Amino acid sequence: MFWSILQKSQYSFEGKYSEETVLALLYRHWFVLLTQAIFFGIMALAPFVLYRIGATFISLGIGYWFLVSLYFLFWWQSLFYRLTFYVLDVWVVTDHRIIDSEQHGFFQRTVSELNLNKIQDITVKISGITPTFLDYGDLEIQTAGTAERFIFKQIPHPNQVREMIMQAHAGYSEIHADEPKAHGEPA
Repeated sequence: MFWSILQKSQYSFEGKYSEETVLALLYRHWFVLLTQAIFFGIMALAPFVLYRIGATFISLGIGYWFLVSLYFLFWWQSLFYRLTFYVLDVWVVTDHRIIDSEQHGFFQRTVSELNLNKIQDITVKISGITPTFLDYGDLEIQTAGTAERFIFKQIPHPNQVREMIMQAHAGYSEIHADEPKAHGEPA
């Protein structure tokens, strides 16, 4: 089934340490994809509605349908672009680190890693009626040093994720208090 690509994987990824346990694999909330799908559905109907309205006033010929075909080429590319972002923006929380894999374009991706002992502060931002009702929002992790913030965008249950990360941070700090990096070799 098509939707199986949007579900959780076997929690295995390139560079995973052999002693590392994946606690969460996070994508954007499903409602974000739904709102974009509704928008693209409405935009797919727009040329036909315009044709129906315009045909009553003027004669629309082959030039109109040529422009509609160009419109649908742009529409399809935009839809694919949004689906790509939804599927490839992923955040992995393990018992040793946090991995932020963010797609910035079709051929541009940033993968950042944060060791749990570098976490200083975690902030949850839920803004609006719908995000509050459906319990999704942004989670920002402030790190020690000059590194920029890690931002998990529009994830489901951000307060639960914050608690999970704080517990993992406490457990990691307790076990590896004197080690800067617990494991150096990926599995």
